[in-house]
Amino acid sequence: GILSLVLAILLVVLLLPQLNEITGKHLALSIDQKGFLCLGGIGLLTGLVSGIYPSFYLSRFRPAAVLKGKIDASLSELLVRKGLVIFQFVVSMIFIAGVMVVTRQMEFIQNKNLGYSRSHVISFPWKGNVANRSDDRKSDQSFFTFLSNLRNIPGVVAVSNMSGNILNEIYGQTDVSWRGEDADKAFLFQSPVVGYDFMKTLEIEVIAGRAFSRERQDDYSKIILNEAAVKKMGLEDPVGETIGMNGTSEIVGVVKDFNYGSLHDKIEPLIFRFDPRGRNVILKIVQGSERVAIEQIKNTYEEFLPGYVFEYAFMDDEYQALYESENRIAHLSRYSSGMAIIISCLGLLGLVHFTVQARLREIGIRKVLGSNVSQIVWMLVRNLSKTVIYAIIVGLPIGYLIMNVWLDQFAYSIELGWELFLVAGLCTLLIAWITVSVQTIKAALINPVNFLRNE
Repeated sequence: GILSLVLAILLVVLLLPQLNEITGKHLALSIDQKGFLCLGGIGLLTGLVSGIYPSFYLSRFRPAAVLKGKIDASLSELLVRKGLVIFQFVVSMIFIAGVMVVTRQMEFIQNKNLGYSRSHVISFPWKGNVANRSDDRKSDQSFFTFLSNLRNIPGVVAVSNMSGNILNEIYGQTDVSWRGEDADKAFLFQSPVVGYDFMKTLEIEVIAGRAFSRERQDDYSKIILNEAAVKKMGLEDPVGETIGMNGTSEIVGVVKDFNYGSLHDKIEPLIFRFDPRGRNVILKIVQGSERVAIEQIKNTYEEFLPGYVFEYAFMDDEYQALYESENRIAHLSRYSSGMAIIISCLGLLGLVHFTVQARLREIGIRKVLGSNVSQIVWMLVRNLSKTVIYAIIVGLPIGYLIMNVWLDQFAYSIELGWELFLVAGLCTLLIAWITVSVQTIKAALINPVNFLRNE
């Protein structure tokens, strides 16, 4: 127990930096006098508990039977011994299945067509003053000139701006009314405030009407709906219709539904409002020219805003940040499954060793009667495989329920098919076979004369 405690502390010291990196925490191992006594007590208690069972077990043996290798086990002893191994492999199988499901879900998140393009898109805040509508327009004009200059930079495909962030900072809008609405009901719409060329920059598909237009001199009374909003309002031909929102607003276009935000949330009714002065600038850059384009954008930014630091982010990175906890779970599950597999294999090795020792005479007799190595190995592996198969049978439904609960937090997720868990079960069985193969082959190769001479 004490030796295990020392090894455990050494492993904590070695692995703690990696754990902090994965979890984003700043944990530190600090053992004071009280902690030292507590750890010492745990080590001593563990040693006592782990030694009690074999002590009682060995004290019941008859010396003559032990010396002859006649080790009989009661049903309860077999259940305890095999039950622990079954439990260990149930945990291993759940972890293996969990790693597979989490990995598949994260791949689904990365590859799902969101309905807009976030590739090679950067965003950054305009840190200068932006005048209110009733204020002096000088700062506004400086901002508009800045946006115009960005459009002339080689490699910049499109430039737009918005208030907030389409991924995690979308404004809400209440007090929306439309023809045929039940006046007693209150609805909340997602309502991003965007500037010109927003649909073009993020490649959001306009399926009816048009996007906000400079040529049409659109103002704050123009809005664009997504399909979910059109469905919510029950509008058959929405373009040209007016709704009540901050006065009277005219619908100039409809966009195809897209997954703004994370996949934890389903697509909600959305109303785009127009404002050309949003502080968050968004640019799409040609692939391969990011470094040069960003350098010129930085120079332009510092020209208009001397003394301010240019800080930008790729939309892909911001999207990844929405799933920070899931990525940590994915990393931790891989390490946890590895530890569970190692512990299970150690338990199975102990069971294999005990089984081989108890059946040495039987192995010797079978070899004398003509059994070859492969037959003896199969006999031992077959019996030990039953223990692992029981673990798989128990672990399959438990793993399915646990991962189904985890996937419920996503509005859009993979289909949780049984084939994933069958593969996890086969992996568990394969690991068990590899674990027992060395011991069983070694036992099958023993010369029967060595343990039958005294019979």
